[in-house]
Amino acid sequence: MSEKKSATFSMRMEPQKKKQMEEFFRELGLTLAYGVNIFFEKCIMEAGLPFEIKLNDEKKPIVPQVKEQVQKTAQFAMRLDPYKKTQIEYTFKELGMTMPEAVNIYFEKCLSEWGIPFRVGYPKPNAETLAAMEETENGENLTTYSSVDEMLKDLGE
Repeated sequence: MSEKKSATFSMRMEPQKKKQMEEFFRELGLTLAYGVNIFFEKCIMEAGLPFEIKLNDEKKPIVPQVKEQVQKTAQFAMRLDPYKKTQIEYTFKELGMTMPEAVNIYFEKCLSEWGIPFRVGYPKPNAETLAAMEETENGENLTTYSSVDEMLKDLGE
């Protein structure tokens, strides 16, 4: 049995911010690492940040404030697929930011909206698919086959 390889993502943050984000995701029924993983997946799917970064009242982007010397920090680390990590690093590099910077922006956005700032779920089917699903549920236009070969033959014609 081969062992699955994984990469590590880690970042430092203020202990209070880490505690706040752990509590936030716990209320959603998630771990901090799982919440960040959702963000990474969405960034890969959209090839960028899955939300807009807007200017606040002071006309400054809503990004984490970098303190010149952070004396107390907490470590946050998680394991992820090496290929996913490479995709994420490339995406954020193209946006001119690091993984920790992007995660901090995501955390700020979560807190400002008090929720995950994008839809989490399966994409909604288009109108044609919804109509086909409704026909099937109503028993309309159903063709039955006695074998897979019969179905494949019908599909091929």
